[in-house]
Amino acid sequence: MTIETFIIILKITMVLHGLTIVLCFSYFKQRSLQIKFLGVNFLCLFLSYHSMGVFQLKGMEVNIPTNIEILTSFFSLTALYYVQFQKRYAAFFLTLVVLFTIFWFVNIFFIQKIYFNSYSASVFSFVIMAYSVIYFYRLMKDLPERHLQHVPMFWISTGLLVQGAAATFLYLFTAYLTKFFFNDVLIYWILHGLMGIVELVLIIIGISIDFKNVVTASGKLHMNVQKET
Repeated sequence: MTIETFIIILKITMVLHGLTIVLCFSYFKQRSLQIKFLGVNFLCLFLSYHSMGVFQLKGMEVNIPTNIEILTSFFSLTALYYVQFQKRYAAFFLTLVVLFTIFWFVNIFFIQKIYFNSYSASVFSFVIMAYSVIYFYRLMKDLPERHLQHVPMFWISTGLLVQGAAATFLYLFTAYLTKFFFNDVLIYWILHGLMGIVELVLIIIGISIDFKNVVTASGKLHMNVQKET
């Protein structure tokens, strides 16, 4: 594994991030709240990555944008599943948001501080993984009329589950894995990047299905208006 490989993976990830954002925000008014919140999540990721260069040029700690992005992503994805679960369990989601926010502040100010907040990232990944598992449980319990491969949230939750499980494992066993790879942290981050690509491909499939549905519905509405006039 070389630095060139890591850079290629990083570039592919950024292209997929950009595509995801464009697909989420196209036909913005017609899109569901879930897709909008997903777009906000990936927009925060995209901005976080690009702001790291600015922080580095100004001599500031480059982990600051990444640590802030963990909190914003938690908010956006929690909002996504809150809406997906038909805005039920408000007390549960609110409690979870408050507890995670407190933990995030304690971690960034007193525990890991300005370094990469792997503890916050681990908890975040675990919670997102739990959201996905609960979604699949409810999906199996209340099967939709159409096939699962045509349900956008099926693909989106699959992507989030894959990334959540992989990230939780990598964050929790960072010390062991870096030792296993003879302290080659680059291999660790390449694995992380590859799982991110898998996540993005699955999510893009889901967003594309939703985008196609919105475009089709808009086309039919436009044709009906023309017929009426």
